[in-house]
Amino acid sequence: MTSAFTFTNWAFWAAFASVLLMLSGWKRFMPVRWHRPELRQGLLLAFSLGFYALVGGQLVGLLVGSILVNHLLTQAMWSQQGTLRHLLLGAGIAFHLGVLGVFKYAYFVADLFPGSPLQGTLHAWRLDQWMLPVGISFYTFQAISYIVDVHRGTLARPASLLSLATYITFFPQLVAGPIVRAKQFLPQLQAKLWTSHREDDARHVRLILSGFLKKLVLGDLVGAWLVDPVFEGPAEWVSWEVMLALYGYSLQVYADFSGYTDMAKGMAGLLGITLPENFRFPYRATSPSDFWRRWHITLSQWWKDYVYIPLGGNRRFSALSVLWVASVLVSGMVLWGELGGVLLLAGGTLLAVAGVLMAPRVHAKLATAVNVMIVMLLGGLWHGAHVNFVTWGALNGAVLVLWIVWPLRVQASWAKLLGWLITFHTVVLARIWFRAGSLIAWNESTDAPHPENAWETAQVLWQQLGQAAPNPMDQVWSPTYAGGIALLALGYALHLMPERARNWMEQQTTSKPLWLTWLLWCIATMLALWCSASYPKPFIYWQF
Repeated sequence: MTSAFTFTNWAFWAAFASVLLMLSGWKRFMPVRWHRPELRQGLLLAFSLGFYALVGGQLVGLLVGSILVNHLLTQAMWSQQGTLRHLLLGAGIAFHLGVLGVFKYAYFVADLFPGSPLQGTLHAWRLDQWMLPVGISFYTFQAISYIVDVHRGTLARPASLLSLATYITFFPQLVAGPIVRAKQFLPQLQAKLWTSHREDDARHVRLILSGFLKKLVLGDLVGAWLVDPVFEGPAEWVSWEVMLALYGYSLQVYADFSGYTDMAKGMAGLLGITLPENFRFPYRATSPSDFWRRWHITLSQWWKDYVYIPLGGNRRFSALSVLWVASVLVSGMVLWGELGGVLLLAGGTLLAVAGVLMAPRVHAKLATAVNVMIVMLLGGLWHGAHVNFVTWGALNGAVLVLWIVWPLRVQASWAKLLGWLITFHTVVLARIWFRAGSLIAWNESTDAPHPENAWETAQVLWQQLGQAAPNPMDQVWSPTYAGGIALLALGYALHLMPERARNWMEQQTTSKPLWLTWLLWCIATMLALWCSASYPKPFIYWQF
């Protein structure tokens, strides 16, 4: 990241206000003949590219190149049928994955082969000094979904270059989602005017305000006061302090990411664009699958539609999933090395194959388990090219697989509570590896996209959880540590509160006049200045 031009920065909001005023003035004062979608798209595109140039520096050229390639390939694909159409689809996907692979995974792959020519070439080129292009994981997935949807005929026809560029670069969700489908987004760009009511404006401003408060208070302050000290010196903290830090990080990453999403939805709404929901109170989930239907919803749906179902979904094995199973088995046999282990793996495989052939239900369950595990491993790798993220994906995938094999389907209250406890603590504990592999600060001076001691930090924290600890009441807490615990309790209380209480709170906020909401937003921006000066923290998902 080359600039502090973010959603918690005065300069950004001054620039956003100018765009909002220009669009509002154009809509209100210009003659109807000037109400052309192209003018609106052009202004949004110009601001979006300017925004990315400030946060992504010279790598804005990579984003522009991705858009141009997507446009040319989809235009060519639309006029073709048969084999050439499929080849163009493959070329488009290969291009986007290739770019993502070079910038995000080249060093990860090279480090698997120490001393190889690839490793030497990469370190000579020093690509790591470019760092990971901001938002590349998000806009790459959005670009892939567009080219696949054109191939499938989901879109009536390919978009114009201007519309496509505006869709890919739309600044509120460009660097951290939500991942928007072209079918949802492009029709909204064609509107000459968009309806704007005071109630809608108030709701969008409240979204921005809630996002501010989530990010700065429940995210940044909890992270600085409760989480960061533990991960900076993991061996110095006892078990209950490590556990509090893990609870704190789970709150921090939710508040940070959902706060970003709230601000993105609020800004887009003020500009006449509706973005999809991305979070649905994920820590209230009572099963692992329920959690992933509530957390980062647009990414989960992307994996489902473009990877999980093509792999065979919950019905069958595909050639790719069979190949993955075979590679895992061969790797296991090689690593085990002993004849007994090889025979055990081979015998287990034969029993599984027999079950698949003889019982359709076994076939479906095994296929579901394998395809889910593949998606979760890819999801971990998507978050970061590091063994920590692969481990995080594997742990979450293993729990999902166990739930598929032995589901807890009882509807009694005790079963729901047990399901919630298992799900919540699986998510919390797996984030040891996720947080240990993430950067606290990210800029051009950083030597690598992940901390050097990420794996060791995770190991120490896991070991500390099993150590005996003194009574918490005998400890002397610093004011900031006590404040972090208080914010932790407040954050989870707000998240887990009953629906009736939540509806009452929403009614109280929606009944307030719009001017008061704007005033609170101004106060929040003052808080942003203090937090950014005292506890500077980038958005967590900007590094993915």
